[in-house]
Amino acid sequence: MRKHIVWKLNHYFKSLKEKEITRIAGIFNQQIQHLNIRYFSDSGKPRDIQLVLRPWFIKPRELAFFHRLIYAFKAAHQRLCELYLHNRAIQEIMPLRPDEKKWFDLINRDKFQKYQVVFGRWDTNVSFDERERITVVKFLETNTVGIGGIHYIPVVSEAIKKILQITFEKDIHPYHLKFQADPRHLLAEEIKRHARLIGRRSLNVAFLENRDYLGGTVEIPELTKYFLSLGIHAVSVDPRDLHLKADEIYYRDTNIDMIYRDSELQELIDIEKKGHAMAVLKQAFVNNQVISSIAGELDHKSSFEIFTNPEFAAFFNNAQKALFKKYLPWTRMIKERKTADPNNRAVDLIPYIIKKKDFLTIKPSRAYGGQGVVIGKLTEKIKWSEYVQKALRKPGEYVAQSFVNIRQETFPVLSSDKKIEFQKFYSVSGFVVNHRSTAVLGRFSKEMVVNVARKGGIVPTLVLSK
Repeated sequence: MRKHIVWKLNHYFKSLKEKEITRIAGIFNQQIQHLNIRYFSDSGKPRDIQLVLRPWFIKPRELAFFHRLIYAFKAAHQRLCELYLHNRAIQEIMPLRPDEKKWFDLINRDKFQKYQVVFGRWDTNVSFDERERITVVKFLETNTVGIGGIHYIPVVSEAIKKILQITFEKDIHPYHLKFQADPRHLLAEEIKRHARLIGRRSLNVAFLENRDYLGGTVEIPELTKYFLSLGIHAVSVDPRDLHLKADEIYYRDTNIDMIYRDSELQELIDIEKKGHAMAVLKQAFVNNQVISSIAGELDHKSSFEIFTNPEFAAFFNNAQKALFKKYLPWTRMIKERKTADPNNRAVDLIPYIIKKKDFLTIKPSRAYGGQGVVIGKLTEKIKWSEYVQKALRKPGEYVAQSFVNIRQETFPVLSSDKKIEFQKFYSVSGFVVNHRSTAVLGRFSKEMVVNVARKGGIVPTLVLSK
């Protein structure tokens, strides 16, 4: 059925007259402005995020499958923090900078915090194109601090559904289009749940964002507005706006119960080095009032080695090991050593990486926004060898990973001169999940490394049900 609906919608857009296209373009642009679907450059200049006119149509049973899968992987991933604290080999795979290690040791100085909460996005190569069945699923990476998409997922779907209701939805009877779970609500549920677990009796939420950075998403102010609409007292704050009274966190005269952070730990350390005390944030982590908790700092791409290297298999049960084998790409921190290759044969890692160029990708372990990713099959041999040597000169900073194929699909888009064109893009998906449900962020790009920060765009996503 999905294939037929995609064909029908593509045919509809191809048949539109100029007057109808102008009307749709007006509605679309109005929605983009009204719903604040924007991204800011590093200099603070806003740009509208590009959207495609055809959404992904997801079936309820697919959402149920991915909720089970992502939640199971999340449970395994959340073991990393405790393992990190007690295992030197794992510390070497996910090295922290000295100042970060001090924060880690301070926060866990008494014992490992019982209720570690990480609210993240779990990125995969899945695209919900016209195929009736999704057959190949591979995780690409995890993002567990300041994830992008919580605001964008629902609003881009709202924008496209407004157009489809006007023009198309009546033509797909007996099917109809529904919104998927709202990730803003999933976050609210997670914050409420954690506040209860740590014994908070009220719910005043601070959304933390470093005001030194002009670029990025509009997530923090938009999330603050959404929480206020739910009747939850919420404020947008810079880390320097908070202060302590005894061991309690305050913003002005408001006692803060929970903090949702957009800032990585290194940002807080950099602020501290400029002479601003960060005792309040350290206390917030010690009190376990921060989402994502300190465990969110372990979303290194090298973490996939812990799941795919037989040296660490004893830390996981059989069901988890089966999940890793099927859904995770083989990953190794780049350094001189022997290790197991994807077929579990012992190899010298560096010669193996050079020889198997066309089957591998090299990535910075902790960069984001698609920075520094090199795809072997798209790179000349000499350049690949140079990049391997660069990685060796910076131990602990780069990983080699099995190449994961990213599908291309054709989408209708509005051109700058208000025409509808059909263009091919690479597309990937990210999943936001809590104990109850999951939401999907679709992204597309002309490049195989897909990221909104690299001028990629967003695929709206709707649930197709009877």
